[in-house]
Parts: sequence; structure tokens; C-alpha cells
Amino acid sequence: MSADDVRTTVAGVVHDIDGKRWRQLRARFAAEVDTDYTSLFGGAPARQSGDALIAGWRDALERVATQHLLGPIEVRVAGERANSWCHVRALHHAAGAPGGELWEVLGHYRFELERGDGGWTIARMVLDTLVQTGNRQLLAEAKTR
Repeated sequence: MSADDVRTTVAGVVHDIDGKRWRQLRARFAAEVDTDYTSLFGGAPARQSGDALIAGWRDALERVATQHLLGPIEVRVAGERANSWCHVRALHHAAGAPGGELWEVLGHYRFELERGDGGWTIARMVLDTLVQTGNRQLLAEAKTR
């Protein structure tokens, strides 16, 4: 499995999120996943099951249209492990949200992947937020509509 296979896994994450393909998204993650969204939401990094991660995203994004743009996706493979990093620009839209219908996040993603029998899966992901624009309460507001 090559660096291109890692790129396909990473790019597939955002395609599956944007397409609301939750089952396919789940297959891209390890059984246990470390996530760090502290630069965006505060709090602390989390360790959770892949099932819990996807359920959380589904709950947060079910009523939100998204478009995530990644690139370039850099990769370093070392045996059964790989590291990947890339720019991310994520646009979120929720029609009728009281604080505004758009929220955009710009930053960098860092991924750690493991190679298994079924291919590469993501074991860790970190978002380093650079800029946010628009309605930072959009996700919470979309849940109540």
C-alpha cells in the first residue's frame, strides 16, 4: 500500500462527511481514535471509539451542508504506520440559522494512520485552526431547527 492509498483514505473522509455517508466514513477509522479539536472548540483532546466519533459527527452535521477542501495532502509512510498532513477549508451552511447561515474554518489537519488487512485507517487526527469566519454557533443552532 502506497502513499496514494493514504491520500485516498484522508480525502475520502471529507467526501464521506460532505456526502453524509456515515457507514463508509466509519470504515476509514481505527477501532479507537484520538482526536484533537481543541484549537477549534477548546476543551481537551479525546480518545473514543470510531463508532462514537462518527455518531458525534452525524449528530452535529446532519442538518448542516458542508464542503471540505483539502490539499495538498502530504504523506510519510514508515512500515505499518503513516503520517499525513494538509490544508483544510471547511464551509458549513445551515439555512435559517439565527446567528447567520455560514461558518467557515481554515486550518491544517494532521493524521496518523495504521495499515491493517483492510487497508489504511486513521488512528489520530488533529485540527490546527488558523481562522474562523461567520457564525461560530452554527452547529448548535442547526440542531434546534
